[in-house]
Amino acid sequence: MTNIANAVNAYAAFAKLPSAEGMEARDTPTPVPGSDFASVLKDAAKMSLNAVKQGEQASAAAIAGKADIREVVAAVNNAEMTLETVVTVRDKVINAYNEILRMPI
Repeated sequence: MTNIANAVNAYAAFAKLPSAEGMEARDTPTPVPGSDFASVLKDAAKMSLNAVKQGEQASAAAIAGKADIREVVAAVNNAEMTLETVVTVRDKVINAYNEILRMPI
């Protein structure tokens, strides 16, 4: 669950930042690698792709008769859950974008 740990660390780092009032450019802390939103999202995307690839490899191994059915079911189930999570996050991002578009200027 590296992606959850990265998200928690990012929020914890953000919570420790001083308030924006009175901050000057020289006082801005440098971001910690893996703690910004883009890094967390990038890591999550990589993990999602790996889960789907593992499901495909397990399915191919099962077709070839080289894998245990329990491992195949677990890998495919993990890939399915990952895909559902990605689709849910995508839908949330699209809904947030649409809400922003509806905001009065």
